[in-house]
Amino acid sequence: MMRKVAIAMVAALALGVSAAEAAPVSAAPTAPTELSAQIRRPPARVRVYPGRLLYRDCTFRLAQQWRPSGPVIVPVQRCWWVRGW
Repeated sequence: MMRKVAIAMVAALALGVSAAEAAPVSAAPTAPTELSAQIRRPPARVRVYPGRLLYRDCTFRLAQQWRPSGPVIVPVQRCWWVRGW
């Protein structure tokens, strides 16, 4: 009885080793670490449809900003939601 168990274990071990040698182990692909090689996702955008009771009221102006090269004129927009029409 012990002899049959020992033979079965040796046979199972031999089959397991030969199967492991036959099938090469493939390593999981790693993500690229270089920033230029990574895939870039588009930014998430949220659309707002407030209905008929609200609308956006915006004001535009030109503002002066200080940069290392000197003062620069840039457009500025401010918006807020207003009730009714």
